[in-house]
Amino acid sequence: MTTHAGENGEALRPEDPAELGPYRIVGRLGRGGMGTVYLGEDPTGTRRVAVKVINRELAGEAAFRDRFRREVTAARQVRRFCTAPVLDAELDDDPLYVVTEYIEGPSLERAVADRGPLPGSDVEGVAVGVATALAAIHGAGIVHRDLKPANVLLSSTGPRVIDFGIARALDAADGPTRTGQFVGTPNYLPPELLRGEQVTPASDVFSWGCVVAYAGTGRAPFAGNTVPEIFYRVAHDEPRLDGLDPDLRDVVAAALDKDPRKRPSVQNLLGRLVGGGEKADPATLAQTVQAGWHGTATDPTVRARTGPPADPATRSTPRPGATVTRGTEVTRSDSARPGRGSGWSRGLPRGPLLIAGAAVAALAVLAVVAFTVLRSDGPPEENLATTFSDDFANDQSGWDSFVNDYGYRDGKYWMKTSRFTTSIARWVPKKDVNAFPDPVLATVTANVTEGPADARFGMLCRGNNNKSVITQYLFLVRADGKGAVLRKVNGDRGSKELAAPDSVPGFDAGGVHKIQIACAGQDDGKRVRLRLWVNGEQVIDVTDTDQPLGNGWVGMEIQQGGNQAQPVNVEFDDFDMSKILD
Repeated sequence: MTTHAGENGEALRPEDPAELGPYRIVGRLGRGGMGTVYLGEDPTGTRRVAVKVINRELAGEAAFRDRFRREVTAARQVRRFCTAPVLDAELDDDPLYVVTEYIEGPSLERAVADRGPLPGSDVEGVAVGVATALAAIHGAGIVHRDLKPANVLLSSTGPRVIDFGIARALDAADGPTRTGQFVGTPNYLPPELLRGEQVTPASDVFSWGCVVAYAGTGRAPFAGNTVPEIFYRVAHDEPRLDGLDPDLRDVVAAALDKDPRKRPSVQNLLGRLVGGGEKADPATLAQTVQAGWHGTATDPTVRARTGPPADPATRSTPRPGATVTRGTEVTRSDSARPGRGSGWSRGLPRGPLLIAGAAVAALAVLAVVAFTVLRSDGPPEENLATTFSDDFANDQSGWDSFVNDYGYRDGKYWMKTSRFTTSIARWVPKKDVNAFPDPVLATVTANVTEGPADARFGMLCRGNNNKSVITQYLFLVRADGKGAVLRKVNGDRGSKELAAPDSVPGFDAGGVHKIQIACAGQDDGKRVRLRLWVNGEQVIDVTDTDQPLGNGWVGMEIQQGGNQAQPVNVEFDDFDMSKILD
């Protein structure tokens, strides 16, 4: 069921579905033992998804369907960082399918096969990122059971682990007997499985060691020419780890102990990898998360009417060596560029692909991927010129109203989705796109009064609607604060995720949030810099160089979560749109 995200795959075949549930199917990504994987789009057309359809012969077995339901239900509880989260599933009617986030980037298997072993710092990034994903998976009560390089995708935001828990659905009583196969991949199976013993989280730790060894050496640590030879080496031989850096080799060797009781836990792995000793300290690693990813606590506050500026004592500048993203190309600033060349990563995100730090919160560990953070404190107040503002006290100020979907209420502007309206966008009441400043800073406060945790709210810029072809940049924050996304919607060309951090610094659960975005055309429109702040904390800072969108409307947007029966209702207030003068 593995897909290599970033590849559009092949065209749909005549027998392939055009849609599954609310998802439009646009391509075929691959086929495996469980079924076929399709590239799809969500009902709003703004988000790509991977739709994995189960083979009919499996779906027809009651034991498989029951186990599939249990495993998918559990998988939906996994925290989304460092994984491809489960967004939706059809568990009752045929065909059975599961919908996950579509991750752009090659698999670790493909990357190493095409370009050879990863450089040292990138191997460490894979080690931390995959261990962090396992912490989230185990925290939801799931054992992956089929961790392998093909199930690790190298996205622009770091390694993502896919297909967690799904393999266990094949373990119905007659599954392996009927198919003549076992669940898992020979080179990455733990020896206790070969001995017929129980599979536990320690089994995933063994597979983690095999995956990291493959990333750093270009070969599995128990390679062989036949399956029986591989099984013998897994059960009896010492792993081949020559080529790994000594410190990492010691950690991997511990993970590959034949006795699962002697292997380190995932938390122990992370503690050793990030320098926290045998077990990572949650408070210390949480600070690493805040400093390592975002590096700043800045607020591009505009007029006093939008709220008080951030306390200058709390402000800081990004640490030296912060990474910089231009489109999907990831580079590091000169002050932090490593001494080695970057030839390995040609055609992939450049520079240290997968640098990560980690934070433990209960059983969940949050990875920090070195994503792009440009060095900027944001536009200061005195360098802005307000071109439009509205506190929504006057219900005749020009914003549209429509029955139960959006309008003025109690001095605010509200928007609410429904079963028939899964997303709503409203723009500043200026019809001419030339009336919108560039560069622009837009600010609004938002209060989610109703809605599930996975609903989203935020702002948009550079919006256009030419003959019903919509283009825009969307900045959206999850209602529970557990992630944000910047998406480029480009009409018939589809949409693309430019950034998707898994944490939102400054988010106050249950509070009113100040959302601020800055969109700035640069180099005569050849690039657009895009930034998001939430409650004064910088969340996203990327630059789009891949045919960036032209200037256009600014506005607000809400999107409901995966359950269409659960609407989201958001109240907006104190809108301000200003031109950035410097």
